[in-house]
Amino acid sequence: MNVNKWRNWALVFMFGGFFVMYCGVFNHTLLPYLLAVGGAGVVVGILMYFRYGPVTPGIHTVKCPGCSQETRLTGTVDTCSHCHQRLRKTRTGSYEPDAKTPSREG
Repeated sequence: MNVNKWRNWALVFMFGGFFVMYCGVFNHTLLPYLLAVGGAGVVVGILMYFRYGPVTPGIHTVKCPGCSQETRLTGTVDTCSHCHQRLRKTRTGSYEPDAKTPSREG
């Protein structure tokens, strides 16, 4: 999965947690529970940012063979950020289109 997708999920957890905590203002009987659930969401988002933030400098930037734009790939099999074509890492360290799945134009 692309690092951007993990960061988007972290952002969803952060804003979702803040929204849940804000909902406690309107219902004072549920306030402690909503603060706990919202706080947990914020902590999960922060942990995701700490996990996938430091990964960024070590990401390989390659030119996608499908759309000819530069994309950043993290694992042995990853997708292009622009055209969503699956790319597989070869033994030499370069990336080539994955033959198992066709590209999804987006």
